[in-house]
Amino acid sequence: MTPPNPSLLMQLALAHRSSCVLFAALNLDLFTILGGGPLSASDVATRAGSALEPTRLLLEACASEGLLTSDGRQFSNSAVADAFLVRGRPAFSASAFKYAEDLYPTWGKLTDLVRSGRPPIEPEALLGDDEEKTRHFVYAMHERAKGIGSVLAHIVDLSGRRSLLDVGGGPGTYSVALIRQTPGLRATVLDVPGVLRVARALVDASGVADRITLMPGDYLSSPFGSGYDVALLSGMMHRETPASCDRLLRKSFDALDSGGLAIVSDVFFDDDSKRSPAFAVYFALNMMLTSAEGSAHAKTEMAAWMTRAGFTGVRVQELPKPNPHTLVLGTKP
Repeated sequence: MTPPNPSLLMQLALAHRSSCVLFAALNLDLFTILGGGPLSASDVATRAGSALEPTRLLLEACASEGLLTSDGRQFSNSAVADAFLVRGRPAFSASAFKYAEDLYPTWGKLTDLVRSGRPPIEPEALLGDDEEKTRHFVYAMHERAKGIGSVLAHIVDLSGRRSLLDVGGGPGTYSVALIRQTPGLRATVLDVPGVLRVARALVDASGVADRITLMPGDYLSSPFGSGYDVALLSGMMHRETPASCDRLLRKSFDALDSGGLAIVSDVFFDDDSKRSPAFAVYFALNMMLTSAEGSAHAKTEMAAWMTRAGFTGVRVQELPKPNPHTLVLGTKP
């Protein structure tokens, strides 16, 4: 009988090293430095203002992770690093990874969460209390939403619709994408003041700021108003309890005109067993670490809650991979 191989345990125990290599390279902006072409370790260290030998070893580690390539003398960005990690490129996504770095100490307290059932950090730190962390959070959500929003705008046809309520809209990225795709559409983005302070610069730079209103408030307690024909609840229901989700859906229903469309976009479990996909398991743990009521809901649950709120024609629609979000849609009669 072949004895068990402990390699899986070693891989898991040391996985943090790979993350830290990525974070260090991003903090030193090494991928942007290499964005102009191959360089030696000495040239990279000079441009980064870093010590030569640790820089060389960091570059070698990046190469071993597939982030860089090397011919033994010079280093170059891999295709994925060149596309997503070079500052100024259209798909630049480093802010999302900076947010992941901010969460690194929090994940180190996973044992505390499991023992106590309480998040080990104050959730408000990401929602305005800590300005730097809030900025990292909002920009991370912006960069993630750019990819999802670009798909969402083509999958959901909002032709003829005029008024969108973006509940918990964060950086306003989804509203921008939908407005660009839909002539005549205007949007109201509702979120807490600390988040909207950061979002203002992103909206102002979008080219459609004249069609977006930022509405500071708490979506659980602030009135939504009325007269909307689309309500978007994207990437925020995972912070809420089933009772709060039910309340938000009912508030959205009341805010919509007859024929109005509600769109819930989020990371969901496949069904009520809440066992798959694995991404949702880790996502739910992350939400428990960072929010008082966070987790992840099942697609089946959200569809049932939407029906109970009064929406008809409720349906589930997957976004194309690698997008992690699924849509649950319903119409107000």
